[in-house]
Amino acid sequence: MNERKSRLPEIIDILTHNDIGSQEELSRKLAARGYSVTQATLSRDLKMLRTTKVATEFGGYRYVVSGGGFPGRMDIRDVSRPLCALKPTALSMALSGNMVVLKTRPGYAGGLAYDIDMLESPHIIGTIAGADTVFVAVNERSSREEIFDAFTVLLPEDVAENARKSFFG
Repeated sequence: MNERKSRLPEIIDILTHNDIGSQEELSRKLAARGYSVTQATLSRDLKMLRTTKVATEFGGYRYVVSGGGFPGRMDIRDVSRPLCALKPTALSMALSGNMVVLKTRPGYAGGLAYDIDMLESPHIIGTIAGADTVFVAVNERSSREEIFDAFTVLLPEDVAENARKSFFG
């Protein structure tokens, strides 16, 4: 196994269980686990894992992985799939006009918005993410069914079922 494949799950574990606010702090935690990396390598790893920095309740910032981390070890092949599909972050979804509103766990809206953007759906125009809410502008020419179907890959079954009521009454 190459070093990156073994390092990425360690980064996820560190970010999931610690409030890490800087690459320097993350680098120190990785070094304690036997991984010495350059700042450039760490930046590439964080980008590959689709991390975002979110505000903490104490006025600082911390890194989060868009999927919220994983129990145990992550298979490196999972990085190519939307991370929120591995550990769902969406809690609810509703439709209002040409806007879809998704509520997330605190701090995970940015990662979910990224995964929505990566769908590259013709039914999705763009996203705006807050801390726990994602606003999605959808194509007004798309049917409710097309819009709903575009999101189902990212939603847990219970959230999709509850959202169905908002879309179809």
